Amino acid sequence: MIAHDRNRRFWTPYLLGLATMLFVGLLWRGASSPPPAFAQIPDSGAQRVQMIAELRTANKRLTEIAKILGEIRDRQDAGVPSKDARRMQTQRP
Repeated sequence: MIAHDRNRRFWTPYLLGLATMLFVGLLWRGASSPPPAFAQIPDSGAQRVQMIAELRTANKRLTEIAKILGEIRDRQDAGVPSKDARRMQTQRP
């Protein structure tokens, strides 16, 4: 019986340590993972409608930018003669 008690005393701290480590590991795993997102179902229809609205806004802005750039180009073409015309003017005198 004495050998049995000595054997039990030997394994008890190791088993308690192992159980403590498992318990701490489970607590750590539960604390480190984010909580699940329940009842947050994405509404794909609403997302598509929002994307289409944003694309329409972006297209309007791009159209405005293209018009402004076209006006600038037209003003520059009307006000400044081309390089060939400038050469002809300088070579005539």
